[in-house]
Amino acid sequence: MRSKYLKFNHLYLTLLAIALIWSCTPSHQSKKNEQVLNQNEFDFNYSSKEKNLVSAHRGGSGIENYPENCIETMNYLFEQGIQIFEIDVAKTKDHQLILMHDNSLQRTSTGRQDVNQITLDRIKEYFLVDDFGNQTSYKIPTFTEALQWGKSKPIYFMVDIKKDVDYRQLIEEIRTHQMEKQVVLVSYSVQQAKKLHQLAPEMLLSVSMRNEREFNDMMQSGIPPHQMVAFTGTRRSSDELYRKIHHQNIMVILGTLGNIDKSAAARGNNIYQELEQQGVDIFATDRALEVYHTINKN
Repeated sequence: MRSKYLKFNHLYLTLLAIALIWSCTPSHQSKKNEQVLNQNEFDFNYSSKEKNLVSAHRGGSGIENYPENCIETMNYLFEQGIQIFEIDVAKTKDHQLILMHDNSLQRTSTGRQDVNQITLDRIKEYFLVDDFGNQTSYKIPTFTEALQWGKSKPIYFMVDIKKDVDYRQLIEEIRTHQMEKQVVLVSYSVQQAKKLHQLAPEMLLSVSMRNEREFNDMMQSGIPPHQMVAFTGTRRSSDELYRKIHHQNIMVILGTLGNIDKSAAARGNNIYQELEQQGVDIFATDRALEVYHTINKN
C-alpha cells in the first residue's frame, strides 16, 4: 500500500514539474502575453469607448528623476495605469531612429550636438536629464527599443515624426516588430495624413480637427473615419464640434499640455472633469498621473 502511494506521489510531482516548465516556456509565455494584451486592448472608436484615457506627452514629462522620451519613465507611468504614450522620433547622422523631441541634445541630455550631426554610438554615451536639470542614469532610447518595450503590453504609442525622418523607414520598423495595432501616427495636415495613410493604411492616424474647416477637410480626405483620432488642439473647442466628431465614431483628443495644465495645477483638477463632460475622450497632458486620478470619477 505504501509502495503504491509513493509511486502515485512521484507521478504527481513529475506531472506538476512538467506543467510548471511548460508554463514558463517562451511560446506559452508569448501566448499568455497576447491574451493579456487582448484582454486589456482598447480601440479608438467612440461607440466602443469604456473609459476616458490619458496620453503622456513626450512619454511623460515634469516628473523629477524621470526624463521625457525615456523608457524608464514610460514604465514608471505604465505601472500606475497610463496606457498611451506620445513619443517623438528623430533621426541621427547615421540614419538611426531615436526618441528625442528637440533638434539638439542639449536640453534633455548630457550631449550638446544636434541630433542629425551625431551617430547613434556617440548618442549612447550620453545620459538623459529630467525637466529639473537632474542627470539620470538613463540612456537615450532608440525607436526599436521603445517598440520592444511596448510589445505585449496593453499600450499605444502616439508617434510624432520629426522632420528628417523617412516615413517608410519608420513604418517598416513598426511592421518589423508587429506593432501596427499599437501605434497612432501623428499628422498635422491633410496632406501629411493622406501620405501616411497611403503608406500605412492599416495604422491609425491622429489628425487635426481644431475647427469645422479642418473637420470638413478631413471628412473629404478619403481616409476612413475609423482610422482617425481627432486632435482638437490645445484650447477648448465648441460642443458642436465635439458632437460632429463623435457622430463620425471618432474619439476627441484635447491637448491640455500648456495653459490648461498650468491652470489646473494652480486652481484645481476639476477642469479635467469639466472637459470630460464637454466631450473630451483623451487628454494629451504633461500631468499624466494627476489627470489619470481625476478623470472617470463622474
